[in-house]
Order: sequence, then structure tokens, then C-alpha cells
Amino acid sequence: MRKLMILFPGIGYHCDKPILYYGKKIAVMNGYKDCISLSYSYDGKNLRGNTAEMEKAFNSLYEQAEKQLNGVEFNQYDEILFVSISLFSNFFLKFKIFCNSSK
Repeated sequence: MRKLMILFPGIGYHCDKPILYYGKKIAVMNGYKDCISLSYSYDGKNLRGNTAEMEKAFNSLYEQAEKQLNGVEFNQYDEILFVSISLFSNFFLKFKIFCNSSK
């Protein structure tokens, strides 16, 4: 069974920080051998409580993530695990739809 894990860090919270680092270690122990650790950047300010800025940030980061995942053949995996943190936890919902449509 092929398993893929995709890590979605938050702004200022990278994949080598504890939640994602240890989350990855646990997933590997459970058979997730393939891992994609996304990285993206956004230099906007005042996101908290600002719906328009949060939407702008989400769209920018989603576009960056989509480019990084563009060549992944999701249909070759039996299971895909999304691990995310912060404002961008909603990424996995949108990418789940994206992955299902590519099968």
C-alpha cells in the first residue's frame, strides 16, 4: 500500500518545528514513506481579524502550493495524509478535492 503525506506549514511555522516535525515522524512510523513538505512565503501584514487580507494570503499561498504539487500523481497512492497548521489548515480540504479530481 502506497501512502503519501503532505505537510502544509503556516506563516512563520516551518516543517522542522515541533508539531509538523513530530507529526511527520509518527506518520512515517505508520507507513507514510513518501512525504512532500511544502514551503511558501507571504509578506503581508495584519492578517488576524482581517478577512480580506486573510483571503489574499490564502489565495497566494494556495497558488504556491498548487505549483509545488502540480506534477504529483495522486492516483498512484492508496492513502494521502494532509498535515497542516495555522490559518492554512483549510488547504487540505481544497487539495482533497483537487486530489480526488485527478484520479
